[in-house]
Amino acid sequence: MKNLLLNILLLSIWLLPISGFSGTTDFEVSDAEDNEIHVQVYPADGDKLLIWLVDHDEHRKMFEEMVNAVNESGFEIWRVDLLDDYFLPRSSENERTLPGDAVAALLKHAHEHSHKSIMLASYDRMPLTMLRGINQWQKTAQASRLSGAILFYPNLFGPAPVAGEDPVIDPIVSMTNVPVVIYQPDSGSQRWRLQAVMEAFWRGGSPAHAYLVPNVRDWFFMGDIDHGTGDKKATARIPMELHAFSNLMAAYPKPAASNKTADKDFMQADVKELVKFKRKKQVPDFALYDMNDELIKWDNYQGKVTLVNFWATWCPPCVEEVPSLNNLAARYAGTNFEVVSIDFRETPQQLKAFAEKIPVDFPVLFDLDGKVSMNWKVFSFPSSFIIDRQGYIRYSANRAIDWDTESVWQVVDALLKE
Repeated sequence: MKNLLLNILLLSIWLLPISGFSGTTDFEVSDAEDNEIHVQVYPADGDKLLIWLVDHDEHRKMFEEMVNAVNESGFEIWRVDLLDDYFLPRSSENERTLPGDAVAALLKHAHEHSHKSIMLASYDRMPLTMLRGINQWQKTAQASRLSGAILFYPNLFGPAPVAGEDPVIDPIVSMTNVPVVIYQPDSGSQRWRLQAVMEAFWRGGSPAHAYLVPNVRDWFFMGDIDHGTGDKKATARIPMELHAFSNLMAAYPKPAASNKTADKDFMQADVKELVKFKRKKQVPDFALYDMNDELIKWDNYQGKVTLVNFWATWCPPCVEEVPSLNNLAARYAGTNFEVVSIDFRETPQQLKAFAEKIPVDFPVLFDLDGKVSMNWKVFSFPSSFIIDRQGYIRYSANRAIDWDTESVWQVVDALLKE
């Protein structure tokens, strides 16, 4: 009898987490089209629930340590990988255009099955999906325990524009009226567009805040090591800061309803390769230092056909096109054609370490504060421009391409003959 009672007790304890949702085991939620969304649960005894949307599937040591630290600080975490759930390839375009149905379903489930204050978090392109889901959920919500959303280094813009043209902020930003906090790295790729993004949030009625993180760049908590001067320190502060941001956003009154829905036509992609400008555009001037600490001005390239390539060593597509740029530079050696690259917010020391593994056979200039890239209206990396001998931009590319091809040679040869 004693052993039987013990076995019954042990069985009861084992069954407890799955006898109805209790917030301690993984579970599935169905969206409006009956797609199953898997939720990985990190249980905690605190009064805050954090729904974290991820878009990577490889193991990232610093990220995993950070998530565990946030959980140990008292946040229950629901971790969701929507690209995996929808069986979609991992691409920036899929992240940008993903609808918000799953997020709306998650918020509905959280309000029905948890008593905790709710906050959402995501990074890079995934905040667009998160904001669409919040907007969609608001249309049917009767009450709200949603404190707000944390946006880590968000890219809140529409389809990548032709290099040299301004990007357009996605309409969902100005249709958001819940509290948000933008967690913006000071060296991030969208640093100098932050003011425009904040103004778009404010126009929609969102009490948006920006937190500028010094000495880090985008993806700073995704490495296995400290890639910058402050990655580990900034990552270690996140649990404490998330509690502070949660309390800040929870103090704001909850909006009674959502704003209007975003125009779906805006979501159509417009990815370009080598694009010819309809009108000649004057080159923005610059004066930057090279690897030898020599000041190089745009005047140095007057009278030449020049390919200006904006890139960074942490950008995989940028690295992929380096060999073809090397070949292009070698093909036109001794002519009036030059290849020059402008590195985005890295140091000569970082480039030297990179060049020991992958040779770079053309000059590299250093845009240490990112303002030259902003003046050239560089939105994504890599971005490249072909300039004629009169100093006008004639072609641009907003993605990595193979530069050692017949079509590129024809463009260069034609400009050299003008």
